Amino acid sequence: MILALTVSLFPSCGMDMVSEKLHNDSDSKHLDLLKKEDTEGVFFKIIAQDSLQIVTISKEGIIYTGLKPNAKIVFPYEEPLIDGESRIYRSSTENEQIEMTIYKDENARSFLDGRFDYSVAVSLVKNEKEPIDFACFGHYIYDQKLSGNWIFKMFENKRIEDLGINQIPLVCIDVNTRSFSGSGGNHMIYGDVVCEGDSISFKIVLSPEYVSVNKSKERDLLEVLELCDRYELDGDDLNLYIGDQLKLQFFRDTYNF
Repeated sequence: MILALTVSLFPSCGMDMVSEKLHNDSDSKHLDLLKKEDTEGVFFKIIAQDSLQIVTISKEGIIYTGLKPNAKIVFPYEEPLIDGESRIYRSSTENEQIEMTIYKDENARSFLDGRFDYSVAVSLVKNEKEPIDFACFGHYIYDQKLSGNWIFKMFENKRIEDLGINQIPLVCIDVNTRSFSGSGGNHMIYGDVVCEGDSISFKIVLSPEYVSVNKSKERDLLEVLELCDRYELDGDDLNLYIGDQLKLQFFRDTYNF
């Protein structure tokens, strides 16, 4: 009885050890993919959950790298379709098509080192064959130089003394948490920041006290901040644009950075 029990337990233990080793090897190879330096301008990185496939997105192109050596396809960049909270990228070459649906998923943070916060469904077609579908996780890649404390410099060519705001507006950006905080001049602000290449968007969550107070200049400034869609780093200056029009300028607080 004891002998039979012993013999039956050991194969299970061995299988568990093999399974754990395969899982660790897979994680190690995925982490190696993460360590590879991305080409300049890449703002979103996608890694397959169960295979060594990777997709990077930049304004210069969408690059798929597959399992086999040199299995690389470069697709032209196309602006995404917005479907609710999801973004859908579609692109094609003469012989291939790719479609990626990206959506926020807190469960993605359990993948590898915790940097992922999006799930991605990828469908790839090669040479008019059946689509290859695979589930992935993805994360935005932000310019680390954006992080820091940015002090108000100018709003539509108006300086602080022209705005009637009590204190100098300040924006503190943290690209690691994709968030910002600070002051619009009279009230504290905080919210989320999203970047895609040089595109940027601020989603502000205002304090309740601000809503009940009519501070028109501060309100105008914050409304423009939310409308800004592009940024430019010029040394220690942060310039924010709506289209091609420069709207807001900040300078880096190098003393407290």
